[in-house]
Amino acid sequence: MIIDMKSEIRNFTYISNVYKYISNYDLKGHQIGRKIGDMLEILTMGAIYNNKNLRKRLSTEKKLEGYSTAKHKVEFSFFQHDGSEPRLFGAIECKCVGVEETTSGKDNKNLRKLKVGQKFTIEFSGHWQQFPITFIFHLVKIKSSTLAEIRIQAKRENVLILDQSFSFKPQENVKFIMDEKNNCFVVTPKSNMLTEIPSIIRTCKIVRFQNLSDDLATFAMYECLSGPQTIEKAKQASFVAMDLRKKMDGYWGKEEVPIDKKSMTFIHVLCEFCHWEEKSKNVIKTCIDHNLIVPDGIIIKAFQHFEQQFGSEMLNRISKKEFEKNPQVNNAINDILLDCENHLFYDTELQQYVQFHYANNSLNVLPIE
Repeated sequence: MIIDMKSEIRNFTYISNVYKYISNYDLKGHQIGRKIGDMLEILTMGAIYNNKNLRKRLSTEKKLEGYSTAKHKVEFSFFQHDGSEPRLFGAIECKCVGVEETTSGKDNKNLRKLKVGQKFTIEFSGHWQQFPITFIFHLVKIKSSTLAEIRIQAKRENVLILDQSFSFKPQENVKFIMDEKNNCFVVTPKSNMLTEIPSIIRTCKIVRFQNLSDDLATFAMYECLSGPQTIEKAKQASFVAMDLRKKMDGYWGKEEVPIDKKSMTFIHVLCEFCHWEEKSKNVIKTCIDHNLIVPDGIIIKAFQHFEQQFGSEMLNRISKKEFEKNPQVNNAINDILLDCENHLFYDTELQQYVQFHYANNSLNVLPIE
């Protein structure tokens, strides 16, 4: 199953499908979210292991000293051992920036306290929307000390376009969503975001049921931000690439290195690329040799496959050490690579799938025909 990148690439940032997937796990979703970067690494490691020339020259988690004398811990580095000193000829760094759920306002301004019959509104008025949409959140009834009945309506130009009711427990949350076609959705605690919202999510806001006491219910408002740290990640990766390039090849910029003098290639592997805004993309494009995307669809498939294979032990199996020592983990990664027909890495500049290549003591990427 080869992912068609037209289904994922947009000229704007949006909430990733990976976020939809992990949201279905409620509190456990935060644990899974912390493992997305590890999954990206072992998928990349699987591709490296399938290239015997790269595998035998591989070092993992090695600190590489750059021209500045700073030491950079890089996930994968490659050395030629044909002289007295091993010579670095390639490095691969993996980066993942997820969704940040942040409070809507400071000093408890994100809290809404309601008695039965009261309501509050949630506004969606993005510059890309043809018409703003207003959600209305009603506290209909307090059924017990641990259960309330909620009604949610949505209006566009004062026309009712959504009306639904459901039971709500403390510590549960409900998500309010606008997709790229200006459709609105409400995701209740029992919903499955991945299947119920197949479209691209432009905006997502969350209401979390904080607590219930006597006749008063308290709700907290959160905003979902798509990758607010991408510019920092972009600058970090770019400095590592430039610092190593200056030491190995004598030039800071990738365009400055004469082809016959180039001895080191830096590859940047990313997932949830939809969270990277334009200026961050420009930084890595300018500074890094190759920026490769692993599609959301493959990351999700990998987690689903690990859950089927390892059940409750899934999270413990997602690590480079497990990949190296556990044949079952190695086999699971190879299953995923076979399923996507080794179309794992999409080059952002070439705009096509590529694979790692080793020749003449150098690391490169080649388009998959």
